[in-house]
Formats: sequence, C-alpha cells, structure tokens
Amino acid sequence: MRGLATLIEISTKPFDMNARTESNAPLTIRFHLTDGTTRAFTQPDPAINEKLWDEIDPSRLFARPRIVVGSEHSKSVFVAAEIVRVDFHQDLFQCWKFPAGFSDIVEVSEEDFRRGARLNEPSLRTKRDRPMPPGDMLVSFAKLQMRGNQPLLVRVEAATKLPAESQSFMQFLLSKAAVHMRLRGGGIGVVNLANLVGYTVYPGVSQIPADSWLAEPISDGLPPVGRAAPESRGHSVSVLNVSAL
Repeated sequence: MRGLATLIEISTKPFDMNARTESNAPLTIRFHLTDGTTRAFTQPDPAINEKLWDEIDPSRLFARPRIVVGSEHSKSVFVAAEIVRVDFHQDLFQCWKFPAGFSDIVEVSEEDFRRGARLNEPSLRTKRDRPMPPGDMLVSFAKLQMRGNQPLLVRVEAATKLPAESQSFMQFLLSKAAVHMRLRGGGIGVVNLANLVGYTVYPGVSQIPADSWLAEPISDGLPPVGRAAPESRGHSVSVLNVSAL
C-alpha cells in the first residue's frame, strides 16, 4: 500500500455499515497478535482504500502465509498463523455478508454481554434444552477465548437448525477458518479461528455431542471487578496434554 504509515492515534468513530458513501476519513488497520501486542496503520487515500477493500475475501484472509504492509519508509510482515484478528475502521466501507445461516455477528461490551446472557440473573437464564422450531431466529451470546488475548464477546443472530445440523455453529468455530464481525466501536473485524482455544455460548443449542461431559460451571469466566477467584479446596487431578509439549 503506497503511503501507508504507522498510526499514532486510533479513531473509534462509529460508521454506517449499511451503505458505501464518499468519505475523506483515513482507513485504520489494526493487527492483534498472539503475543498480546497490536500494530496499527493508516491510509488516507480513498482510491487505495477502496481497491484494498474490494480485494479482501474475509473468509480467506489468513489462508496466505503472511500479510505484508508497506509504507513509505518501512515494510511490516505478519505471520498469518500468529494473527488473532485484523480490525478495519473506515466510514466508507459496508460490512461483508455473513456466512450462510447467520444474520448478524457483532462485538458487545462486557456489560451488554452480562445483560444479554443473564449472567447476573441466574433464575432468568434461558435453558439450553428448550424446544425451538427450525428456522426461528436464535440470539446467542458467545465468549470466544483467543490465544494470548482477552476473551472476545459477541452477539450472534442465526436461524435455528434441524437437529441433524445443530452442531454446525460448533463445527464452524472449530474449522480454523476466519469469521468477520461488526465491532462495537464501529468498524469490522476479521477473526482468525485457528487461534481460538475455546468458547462458551449462552444459551446454546439443545443438542450436544454424545461424548459431552455434563457439569455446571463454577464461574462464567468474567468475574466482577474486585471479586477474587474462589480458593481451591480439597484434592484435585490435572490431565496434561503432552502433545502440546
């Protein structure tokens, strides 16, 4: 990208996701890496930005071995396997279409996540095994634990599947592909699912794999500020995954 320079201050101005309009605002690109660091860049040229946007296929963004960003005085190379997500902020761009079966995927704040998942109101939580006719819209709240980063909290709208297809969401998240979402501060993020280490969805679908373990969570993984983690009591057993050594 000609004229691309390192960004000093990130813009979080919300933008219209429904239409492409003329804008002189610069494009902001931010890389989130597996070591927890971020790198950000900006490009003010609308013609360069539009060309870049038209060439991006979000589902295959991380299929290449590396992403290279060229500026007037430097070249930055990012190993695709070590990228957690790439965020794009520009009020010119509209969001890409979501994968089949999904009508919306949007990042939410911890407060909105807690409210939507009823984490502070256990008696009002929707049960996972409730019946829902296929085709009805299911709104879920998912906590995606990404390698080396804080959990990514998202709200997902998707059509309810037939029982035989009920695990499609899990299969999609474990596909090691990529998924894009609207960002809560405005913009669009593309997440590298190859760096997903686990997820929890509220309420989830009623059908679960036959080899699932049945147990209730001690914590939702999002403790209120100031609350200490519960002290471990009694004997415990750990299972070490030697394949990770």
